Amino acid sequence: MEGMENKGPESKFLGSVSPNKGHRIFQLNTETGEVTEAHVEGKLVELPDGRKEIRKQIFVRDKYLYISALNKRNAIKRFARMAKMLDNHNTKSNETIGENAED
Repeated sequence: MEGMENKGPESKFLGSVSPNKGHRIFQLNTETGEVTEAHVEGKLVELPDGRKEIRKQIFVRDKYLYISALNKRNAIKRFARMAKMLDNHNTKSNETIGENAED
């Protein structure tokens, strides 16, 4: 699946993700904390060798994070784990900055 940023008539490629078999892509609204399944759109493309293939795309929205998970409950757990890791990282960074200020 490809992540696309929608900018008017043009779209910008942001990267791709290959979810595990049976997984879906979920999105977290960073402002409200709401977790929902991301809207995936299929697009038929012709490959250079003449074959046709359906490429799935997600249009990435501002202030949303995306993750692959089996179901909504697991997506919430993964987002919580991600938030805890970021919080720990920020705390360590602030401690390091504080130590340097004492010198």
